[in-house]
Amino acid sequence: MSIITMATTKGGAGKTTVAQMIIGAVHQLGYSIGVIDCDANCSLSNWLNEISDMAIDVQKVHDESKIVSEARKMNRKHDMVIIDTAGAQSQATLFAIGCADLVLIPVQLSNSDVIEAIKTHKLVESAGELAGREIPHRVVYTDYTPKTNIAKQVRKKIRKNGLDAMDTRLHHLVAYKELTFTGKIPKKGTAAAQGQLLVQEVFQMGHLPFMYEYAQAS
Repeated sequence: MSIITMATTKGGAGKTTVAQMIIGAVHQLGYSIGVIDCDANCSLSNWLNEISDMAIDVQKVHDESKIVSEARKMNRKHDMVIIDTAGAQSQATLFAIGCADLVLIPVQLSNSDVIEAIKTHKLVESAGELAGREIPHRVVYTDYTPKTNIAKQVRKKIRKNGLDAMDTRLHHLVAYKELTFTGKIPKKGTAAAQGQLLVQEVFQMGHLPFMYEYAQAS
């Protein structure tokens, strides 16, 4: 089916937020989702288990040797699998990238985020060489402030270093902070629209094949 890994060698870039919005948008359509949390902080799994009311199959996997087998097992059970990784370069992150159909690299508007995104891009390419295949990956801008000089500079530097970015950007919105407390994925407003657009874009890239039936019905 579809394994999507959230990866960056920097903490605080928005991995969990991107994961939450994709999970929420796909769950609202009635599809089955599995989540593997490889981050020792367990932010995503704790949110799903303790705050959110979504019925999601969540596994905390901190033994790097079990990541690939657990991902494949979940992939047989569910329409989509999300893997959240630690904000650091590690063997666990490499395994999570290596078994992914798509890797999303969150980037906020800072030079340090860009530097770490470039490192992650190179890590994905290395994992692809090990796996003997190209691993699709895209930057996702998070906490994004449109029409600013810093946004323009970050986009330019990302392009200059050969990284492709998703068209959909998650803006600097209170709704993304609120969902960490309420567990509720926005169903209306800008944040909801951005989450839905992000999933549609991933689908259009060919990484959510189970959604073809929904797309045709729409």
